[in-house]
Amino acid sequence: MALTERSLLAVRRLSVIFIFALSAIILGCSNSDSAQDPENTTEFSSSDTSSPSTTGSAQPVGPWVNVSDASDRPSIVVIPNKQAPTDLAIRDIRVGVGNKVEAGDVVEVHYVGALLADGTEFDASWNRSETFFVPIGVGAVIPGWDQGIVGMQEGGRRVLVIPPRLAYGTSGAGGAIPPNAELAFVVDLLSVVNLQPPSIPENEEVGSSLEIRDLAVGEGAAVEAGDKVTVHYLGTLADGTVFDASWRRGTPFTTTIGVGMVIQGWDQGIIGMREGGRRLLKIPSDLAYGETGSGASIPPDTPLLFVVDLMRIQNNP
Repeated sequence: MALTERSLLAVRRLSVIFIFALSAIILGCSNSDSAQDPENTTEFSSSDTSSPSTTGSAQPVGPWVNVSDASDRPSIVVIPNKQAPTDLAIRDIRVGVGNKVEAGDVVEVHYVGALLADGTEFDASWNRSETFFVPIGVGAVIPGWDQGIVGMQEGGRRVLVIPPRLAYGTSGAGGAIPPNAELAFVVDLLSVVNLQPPSIPENEEVGSSLEIRDLAVGEGAAVEAGDKVTVHYLGTLADGTVFDASWRRGTPFTTTIGVGMVIQGWDQGIIGMREGGRRLLKIPSDLAYGETGSGASIPPDTPLLFVVDLMRIQNNP
């Protein structure tokens, strides 16, 4: 990436730390006993749960949990039951009306996760006041998410009750999720990201000062110094060589702008950008990695080009 303390490797480490420190609880790799199997999905019917509503009351989800359907932060209350889920169970507490999630889509969500054994909450994006972007259906998250979020529509709230083999199995996850744990998630689908990767800039000369060009002007809030932002980006040398891109990882990058967490060209160049916009940054070497460069990818005294898509200002959700 192009970002911290004049070190490309440091930026990549920040990206990894962000994904796993803020949302490691739901990220995971599938294994042989947790492969996707549509036949192992149960969608609760009105015969064993009350119908979805928007009244703000708690809605029972199968024999396992009650979940609030208000528009704000949901809560999960476990219903004592000796029957453990053997398959993935899903229930739409609120059905959305927007775009539908398909395998391969990047989605923006809020979520709460709890242990089915006792209702202990182990993770929630709401606690960070920060939405979570992730690709679905490609193995970037646990199989219970890969299977359970496909088909959701924007604006919807869905409950996932996940058996261990579609979550973390016999290994568990750190100290938060014990081995063989059944999990419950409430997922609010805010958006399906409809964004195409940018073209590699061609025939762009970089001068001695930062140059900004809006390729598409957004209609949302404008970035101010100190804002936490989620972006997709493409970084190239002046000859078009791609040295880093969040697009390759499939997951957008979140950082704070204007406080020295990224190279100066970003700190200066993203200020004023509006949500939904795409901006080209032409950054001279002294506002990038200067005389040091960054590893083998960016030689010393190298100007850089970035195409940045501003997806969300996280402190203005």
